[in-house]
Amino acid sequence: MDTKSKKSKPFAVWLCFFIGVNIVISAIMFTITLFKNTYYDFDEIRTVLKLDIKDSRNFKNYIASRFDFLARYITDNDDRYGNSGEFPRFLDNEGENLIYYAVNPKTGKILTNSKTDYGISEGKNPSLPEGYDYYLYYNGEKFLAELEGVPLDIYRNDSGYKTGALSNYIDENLSVSITGIEHVSGIEVISSEDIPNIEGCKILLMVRQDIIENPYANSSLYYLRKNIETIRWIIILFIAVFLLGVALIVLSIAKRETKKEFDKKLIGISGKLWFEIKAIISLFMLILLLKIPLNWYYSHDLSYFLLTRIFYVALCYWWFYLMFKDLFVNRRKFFTNNFINSLIKFYRSFESRKPFQKAMLLRLYALIAAETVLVFFTGLFSVGALSESEGKFIFLALIFVAIGIYLIYRYIRRYSGLINDIGKVINHIEAIKNGDMETKLTLNSDADLYLAAENLNKIQEGVSRAVEEKIKSERMKVELITNVSHDLKTPLTSIISYTDLLSKEEGLPEHVKDYIKILVQKSDRLKTLIRDIFDLSKATSGEMKIEKEKIDLGKLIRQTLADLDEQISQSGLLFKIDIPDEPVYIISDGTKIYRVFLNLICNALKYSLEGSRVYISLNVESSNKKAIAVIKNIANYEMNFEEEEVLERFVRGDKSRTTEGSGLGLAIAQSFMQACGGNMSIKVDGDLFKVELEFNL
Repeated sequence: MDTKSKKSKPFAVWLCFFIGVNIVISAIMFTITLFKNTYYDFDEIRTVLKLDIKDSRNFKNYIASRFDFLARYITDNDDRYGNSGEFPRFLDNEGENLIYYAVNPKTGKILTNSKTDYGISEGKNPSLPEGYDYYLYYNGEKFLAELEGVPLDIYRNDSGYKTGALSNYIDENLSVSITGIEHVSGIEVISSEDIPNIEGCKILLMVRQDIIENPYANSSLYYLRKNIETIRWIIILFIAVFLLGVALIVLSIAKRETKKEFDKKLIGISGKLWFEIKAIISLFMLILLLKIPLNWYYSHDLSYFLLTRIFYVALCYWWFYLMFKDLFVNRRKFFTNNFINSLIKFYRSFESRKPFQKAMLLRLYALIAAETVLVFFTGLFSVGALSESEGKFIFLALIFVAIGIYLIYRYIRRYSGLINDIGKVINHIEAIKNGDMETKLTLNSDADLYLAAENLNKIQEGVSRAVEEKIKSERMKVELITNVSHDLKTPLTSIISYTDLLSKEEGLPEHVKDYIKILVQKSDRLKTLIRDIFDLSKATSGEMKIEKEKIDLGKLIRQTLADLDEQISQSGLLFKIDIPDEPVYIISDGTKIYRVFLNLICNALKYSLEGSRVYISLNVESSNKKAIAVIKNIANYEMNFEEEEVLERFVRGDKSRTTEGSGLGLAIAQSFMQACGGNMSIKVDGDLFKVELEFNL
């Protein structure tokens, strides 16, 4: 229930706004039409609201028309108005509401419904009988009028009598014409030849204070009173409805945030219309608004005239209100949502189902075809404009030219964007090649290479994830090796110590001494293995401390050979040394490089063919600023492995494991070389095993 209430509340607030605006528009149109087409103005409306009937224009026109009839009746020598039994009948219908007395001394004609002349025959102003408060009197020379004892000046422009038949008798405002009808102040009057000569006549009209209904006939004054009362209630109701409309508008303004929710729904509907449709409808509405007439003189039905005009104005208002909201919210999209862009969007959806290469060619062919069609129609309408000399053909030709230019502009802009995107993709590939796995490639969702960019980002994420997993795995291995190596050192130290103590005992049998000798050998080998594992883990984990200094590489090799002189002598191998006499300086950690050469030479001592030669050389490449150390030997086993395979940890070239060794010598050497900034590579050629060490001078 609450959800339905929340959904209906925006509509209810917007409906209040809709009704309020329509009420205000109707009130404004009604007021304009009323003031434009009738004699009503604010003074007349105030008179109606006060129910001051005798100050209203309808009353004054009525009295003026009755005065005109009396004047014509008593001055009619040809009896054109018939006998006195017929024409005074509508005067008698007023009953007690109207007393009239008219006399023409020249002809002796008298027309009255009273038994007395109220003193006018004696040349006095009329004395009103009891219950009467208004009179209009012509004494033969001028007009006199009085309301509730207050004299009225009927010669004033705002008196109201100028709008009726009485204006013909007021000399100061009479327009004399021989030809007939003229207009005075916008009022049609009769020429002086048709105005009866009432000079010397006396005409009196008196009206009852409280106008009552005549039960025997239709009283015009009574109906005038009832009509004014009705109009008063209509005006009061009109004001109340207008205030209600204003109150609804104020309420919707106070709840404008809620109203905006329904506005968004309307904007969502109008936003789907093409700009061309909006422009055509807006132009039609503007023309309709400018052509709305305000005069209804030629309309047979005022209510129909007023309702249609109110409908037109309200329709125009709500349309432009919606367009203004649409423009304010959608801004640029208000104009870009047009027929051409929709057609291009439809074409792109078709193009997206094609391979990239075909799509690019298809786009070019589509542009050429479209421009060809536009050129054809432009030429066709241009020929029509030259032959027929009609502006509509020129207008149509210009439209096709504009569309053609716009399509070319869109194609160039799209092509330029494609070139920029290709450059971004190339730069991103270069960044990935250089190891940047963090930066992502971002392209617009409507770009031609958007899918390619997304795929490239996914590849980048996959590679980055694989590298992270590999590093994590290696780190776990190194940590495991380091921890195990560290934990093995303590018991191994105890074993070595107790073995040493046993070896010093006297009186042991020979076979026990042999056992102890084997324990010493194996414990020493295990100690070496643990040391190698520990060193390798430190090197690969990046925790090894490197102390670089300037060292003579040739001198370092000679020192290593000197330290292994006893083993070399016992091996039966012939070492061929080729090292320059002059110093070969490098910047590196001498201890680590010493360990590298120690491992490699020991490796040669273990795995070289008996009686063969071991070659150790050092060359300097001045052009590359490199120092290359090479160690070569002939293996004493079949080397059926790949170069990279032997560099793996715990892998030995002699897979039968008939020789001693931990399988870590080469891996340690390579790790130390990388940590010191050098490079190590292995080459296998038949039984020849070759190691190259590269250093920066």
